[in-house]
Amino acid sequence: MEFLKFIRSLEELLYEVMTWLLFYPRTLWRVLRHPLALAAQAEAEMSERPEDQFIDLVSPPLFLMLSILLAHALEIGLHANLAPFTSEVAKEVLSSDANLLIFRAITFSLFPLMMASGLLRRQRREIDRKTLRRPFFLQCFIASPFVVALSVASVFARLGFPIVATAMTSSAVVWYLAVETEWFRTRLGIGRLRAFGIAMKLASIAFLLAFGIAFLLLGPETS
Repeated sequence: MEFLKFIRSLEELLYEVMTWLLFYPRTLWRVLRHPLALAAQAEAEMSERPEDQFIDLVSPPLFLMLSILLAHALEIGLHANLAPFTSEVAKEVLSSDANLLIFRAITFSLFPLMMASGLLRRQRREIDRKTLRRPFFLQCFIASPFVVALSVASVFARLGFPIVATAMTSSAVVWYLAVETEWFRTRLGIGRLRAFGIAMKLASIAFLLAFGIAFLLLGPETS
């Protein structure tokens, strides 16, 4: 009996992984083309039963994690490895690909977290696990192409293509801020200039937090 349960679990896992091959490109394409429309659809689906949510898409947090995994696979495939760590903490914590992926997932998730919490604060809503869940999930959709573009740009930079890296980074930042500006404009009912200011402020805070964590963990040892 236990063996049959194990086999069925493998069947479900295999099916789930295979669906990612179909639904990830579809989700990425829809996020790039109509990010706010996709977010509206996803928000409506989140009111349904869990088994009826995201039946033709990859769920938002999983979409973000798969995006990080895809960028990491590209990094490995092109042999664009990171420079050797000088910090003993970094050597211990990031000694494996799994730990590195977890670290990147946490730091990149700061962008959805800051945008979601920033929205709730400006809507004068209490921030708790229940209220934060929906905007955080939706922000994972928006952040994923941004994350992929930044990761791929860093790969090109390490391979000696600074112009390509700069162009990709600039395009990713412009796209991300444009989408976030529209997000805050429509959600808060404010003008584009004010919405852009909010998006810029929150994105800057997320970047500084991510940079601070990376510096503390990956930076040089202090004597």
